[in-house]
Amino acid sequence: MRRIVILFFLISSLSVRAQEGLRYRMQLWMHGDPQPLETRFRLQSTDGTRSHNRVQKPRMGGWHLEVDRDQGTPYAQAMLLARAERLLYLAGPAPQTRPEPISLRLGNRSLPVWSLEMPKGIHASTVLVEVSPGLLALCDFSARFERGDVDRVELHLEGLDGTARLAPAEAGTALLSTLRSLAQEAQAETETTVTVQ
Repeated sequence: MRRIVILFFLISSLSVRAQEGLRYRMQLWMHGDPQPLETRFRLQSTDGTRSHNRVQKPRMGGWHLEVDRDQGTPYAQAMLLARAERLLYLAGPAPQTRPEPISLRLGNRSLPVWSLEMPKGIHASTVLVEVSPGLLALCDFSARFERGDVDRVELHLEGLDGTARLAPAEAGTALLSTLRSLAQEAQAETETTVTVQ
């Protein structure tokens, strides 16, 4: 009887863990395509790695993206998740972020809103929300691109399924790196453009 109770407890804790995290919807329009490629996924924090050293230094964890296979564009899920991973934010405040005097209602929670300063040359808008004290997550990202194969990208936070285990991720500021590289590409293009009259 005791084994059954322990087994039931382990199974229930695993199913609860599988339902935790942040639920996102991503849509991506390619140039010339009227319909977007779409996916829905859940972002979950992963524990930090442990080393075999005697002294254990504090290490940040990562994140895991779990796709909802029943929804979205078939055969495009892997490509969309790879792009989404570079557009996410799950970290503490950065110098480019600042709190706004408003809150956003998501489900039964009211979340403080933070803005993110966009680099010059980027046609995008971003909204971050504070999902737990000192932990910001991407709420909304929308961008248009004039060059390349992608025309437009939209990424929206659709729901919170328990944020108690969420923690800053080691690559939690991936969005900042992506915006920085996009701004550098845009600046390089403007510098190499020659106008003939």
